[in-house]
Amino acid sequence: MFRARRASPAPVWLIPVVFAGLYAVFAAFSLATTQTEHGIALIWPSSGVLFAGLLLSTRQSRLLLLALIAPVSMAVNMAFGATFAIAAGLTLANVLEGAIAVAMACGLDGRCGRFDDPRWIARFVIASVCASAASALIASVATGAIDSPTFLYSWFKTVFLGMLIVAPVIVTGVHTVSDRTRIAFDRRKILAAGLFATVSIVATFGQTDYPLLFLPVVAIVFVTFIAGVAGALVMICAITIAATISLIVGTSPITFVSDPLQKIYFTQFYLLTIFASSLPPAALLARSRAQMAEIELRKAQHDAAQAFAHVGHWRYCLRTNTSQWSDGMFAIYGLDPKVDRARNLEHGSIVEELEGHVRETLKKAVLDRQPFTLAARILNAQGESRYIESAGDVEIENGKVVAIFGVLKDVTNHVTALRQLAVEKERAEALAQKSQRLSETDQLTGIANRRKLLDTLGREIARSEREHTDLSILMIDVDHFKSINDRFGHAVGDEVLKRLANLGSTTLRKGDLFGRLGGEEFLAILPSASAETAAHIGERLRRECEELDWPKIAKLDGVTISLGVAMCQFGYDETSLLHAADTALYESKRSGRNRLTIADRDGSIEKAAKLISASRR
Repeated sequence: MFRARRASPAPVWLIPVVFAGLYAVFAAFSLATTQTEHGIALIWPSSGVLFAGLLLSTRQSRLLLLALIAPVSMAVNMAFGATFAIAAGLTLANVLEGAIAVAMACGLDGRCGRFDDPRWIARFVIASVCASAASALIASVATGAIDSPTFLYSWFKTVFLGMLIVAPVIVTGVHTVSDRTRIAFDRRKILAAGLFATVSIVATFGQTDYPLLFLPVVAIVFVTFIAGVAGALVMICAITIAATISLIVGTSPITFVSDPLQKIYFTQFYLLTIFASSLPPAALLARSRAQMAEIELRKAQHDAAQAFAHVGHWRYCLRTNTSQWSDGMFAIYGLDPKVDRARNLEHGSIVEELEGHVRETLKKAVLDRQPFTLAARILNAQGESRYIESAGDVEIENGKVVAIFGVLKDVTNHVTALRQLAVEKERAEALAQKSQRLSETDQLTGIANRRKLLDTLGREIARSEREHTDLSILMIDVDHFKSINDRFGHAVGDEVLKRLANLGSTTLRKGDLFGRLGGEEFLAILPSASAETAAHIGERLRRECEELDWPKIAKLDGVTISLGVAMCQFGYDETSLLHAADTALYESKRSGRNRLTIADRDGSIEKAAKLISASRR
């Protein structure tokens, strides 16, 4: 079970100040309790405190923590008799070991892992080894003991143990208290494990008669199984504290080693063994439990999904000619698994016209020894028609096919939905086509509107450039159209526009587009047409418009049009091409109307000799 909990962010200076204080306390304690004439401690917890503080800090607060550690280390070392030079060297070793450790453990992105991840633990251990080795080398130089293997080994071992044991305990403890996810353990199991661990540690390190060093190992395995990574770290810390106290007060069970220095070395090796045999397995156990929880969750979701999706599975034995069904199969067929028996898939409820198809599909799967899929329709026990799909394979033993098995799904809702979707899709497509036609059609004349014309013109310009083909346009304007509206009314004006729209649509070639730009202005798009071709088409349109029997149609004396032709040039877009045609149209109107003008290649108007025009009758 998990409970979500939010924690307000701590000030940037809080963690550095707290861990600098803890560093001073543990450093002073370690120096005060240092055993042997060589000044060798069992463990240097201050290194673990510094490493933990750096792991829990942000990038900004890490620099502050390292800056605070320097004067603290100087003060503690000088308080216990070190000269300024030696204290400075030891301080440098302490600060650099922390910087190296966090840099290697967290990498360039500065992100730190957790101690329930085996890969992170390996990275943490490697970082601790490198940082401890660097610290030992710097300290040996600072103290003038560079030629002393004992000093190098002792410094490395105490710092390494401090990082390995103290840092994980502090980091995991902070995460357990303030993290977003807390695991609720069984209290009775925790109490039992704690009691057993306490008895084991006391019995081991509280006497000198029997070397019961195996008891804490048994206890740590038990606690790790019950409490996971947190339990393993607590046990490692407890054993380390008990071993340290036993060395100080003289109750260490390592009586088979008489030399005090060798006894410390043996205890350090023992603690390393405890760490190696508990934390990595605890991390693996935590990962395994997380994976099992994930598998159980997915299984429950899968079972629920199968029930919700109306899925079942079946098996037909060729030897006994009998079938086995899951509860899902009985539910699909509308049967009771407690009363009814499983049926063979190829007959029974399968509709008669599909029995042969199902039988042949299963027979072919047996002969070819290949997977199969089939679809059919059944009548369930209530007489309802249901659609099913099944997929499966054959079972082979000793080279012979002994059974067929498969998964069956009720797809009635799916089939019904697909059919309804097809109907709705057809209806939607019809509506869309109708809407598109309406959006691209001029309501008065029934031909292409401005939107359709401009869209088509853009595509034709792109195609002309891509395929290196000609493209011309005709811009048409009804002469004196305002006068027609004023004299005869808008109804007559509308009839003129309709007649011209019909005339333009029938005069143009197949593949050309004729439409209304707006008002009394029309446009013809002529793909693969040169300016001369467009001029001939436009002249034919102008002539037919002039010769139309207008008095019979709308009681008009006559209606004429003016036209402008423009041919698409390299680099033209819709605006420039339309502008060229409009300029030519304007020239036609300026020159007396009822005529056609071709725009020059640069968009200007050609000379009169280039005009194709006809005088108004």
